Amino acid sequence: MVQHTAYDLTIRSDFRLPDLPIVERRATDVDVEICRGNVEPVPEAERDGDCGGRHIEATPDAVRLTYDSLGSVLVEDGDRITFDPLEEHVVEREHFYRLIENELLGLVLHQRDHLVLHASAVSVNGQAVVFLGPRGAGKSTTAAAFNASGYSILEDDVVAIRFDSNGPTVLPGVPQLRLRPDAATALGLEDSTTPFSDSWYEKRLLRIDEIPDPAPLAGCYVLREGDELGLEAISGPESVLELVSRTYARGLLGDTDQFAVHFQQCRRVVETAPIRIVRRPDDHARLPELVEVVVTDLK
Repeated sequence: MVQHTAYDLTIRSDFRLPDLPIVERRATDVDVEICRGNVEPVPEAERDGDCGGRHIEATPDAVRLTYDSLGSVLVEDGDRITFDPLEEHVVEREHFYRLIENELLGLVLHQRDHLVLHASAVSVNGQAVVFLGPRGAGKSTTAAAFNASGYSILEDDVVAIRFDSNGPTVLPGVPQLRLRPDAATALGLEDSTTPFSDSWYEKRLLRIDEIPDPAPLAGCYVLREGDELGLEAISGPESVLELVSRTYARGLLGDTDQFAVHFQQCRRVVETAPIRIVRRPDDHARLPELVEVVVTDLK
């Protein structure tokens, strides 16, 4: 088994995870184990209403998923992923290992009582900044603009916030960015990115060499289009709802008995760090200005 690190966890895996850094640590230091094993498929009765070839069954301690083209997987107790591949060749597919690195690790983090968001995050002078918004809002592009300005990327897609005595802390995730070709070109990253092997996926991949330390949360910014670049205040209740709407495992909160915990986590974030709307024109040439506006707001 090879040991990797992501989200401030040591991960031991039976499967190839090429996007995660390899580390040399004692077996006793392993936080999460990813192994091959027998997993019963999600029963047909549980499949009503599911779509896209993925079927889910969840309890407070475990989530079982069946993927029509990959196999079945059990994520349990925040420390173990058991995958039963449909066929041997699927474990070499890019979609297989990216599923583990993103969606399944996201479920592990949810089970470990982290607040997990669909978002991007960067580290600005040792403080974490999170960018929220719907698909296509420019979260990855904004993170890439910060990286081009010399700031470190914490995570591009699945942002995990840990709560401890120091308050909300954003953890470094998978060291990569996924960018649309036009954004990569505008930021001068076209030669630094590579296409995905799945030809239908239009984004390009930027691998990140520098992995920052976990960083205390300093602010959250909701990305919205506007004619002029600027910041707007957002009310406390609206801030909480914005976080809830971007929750990674929102559809599982009831089955996993996490509604109350999740709501309290969102409230703690709002009480700790400002949440603002950042309006920006749909113009890549103005991304450096956006970076300057946010960095100035943090001071």
